[in-house]
Amino acid sequence: MPYCIVELVTQTATFRNPEFQNFHKSFLLPPPTTLIGLAGAAMGLSPKSAQDFFEDGFYVGIYGTSKGYCKDLWKYNTFDEQGSIILKEILYDNHFILIYGSDNESVIETLKEAFLAPHYALTLGNDDSLAKIVQVTIDNDFTDSFEMSNCLIEGNILEEVVEKAKNGLSFSIYSTSEPIAFDLPLRFHYESEYGFRRVIQRKTLSFIGENMQLNFSKKGVKYKNLFIPVFNLN
Repeated sequence: MPYCIVELVTQTATFRNPEFQNFHKSFLLPPPTTLIGLAGAAMGLSPKSAQDFFEDGFYVGIYGTSKGYCKDLWKYNTFDEQGSIILKEILYDNHFILIYGSDNESVIETLKEAFLAPHYALTLGNDDSLAKIVQVTIDNDFTDSFEMSNCLIEGNILEEVVEKAKNGLSFSIYSTSEPIAFDLPLRFHYESEYGFRRVIQRKTLSFIGENMQLNFSKKGVKYKNLFIPVFNLN
């Protein structure tokens, strides 16, 4: 099965956690809907058309690192006397590797050509968070790994490791004061091409930072000695 690898860098990026309102907390990696939207912008598609493009049989993966983050205060004009103040988390000096895979070789070639010559400027979060494409390639070799870091993994990874603890395999995981697993939007219902939308499908995904050794393997892609797990968009 062929897949398109897109390596890019940005000075800034932000991926809003929808559970936060006045404080726009950022995920450390772009969620699936951001990967769909970014590819849609490269191909010149509307949000609804981009989602339709990824309707059947696609899988994706993401690896990324940032040098740090800051908090930025934004003032919005709400067309009244008070206005609105929002605090945003902004990641800086970012490096991301995106994986898009499908059995349909023609759509993978379409994605490659789109990212090599994007129709719209590619941004990650804010309009001024421009992305620079480093490299775009197509490959088809998959591998399995027990170790992974700085990536998104399908499912609640901590629960899965505990459930499989009786298999006798060693593991090394960590926990944080903040959640690792989230039920993230995967698909929306659009009222129109660019109009109101509402979530109609979610998927549980885990954000992995520091290296973890699991007691079961995940399928993924090896790129520049980095393992990037993949998951289905359905």
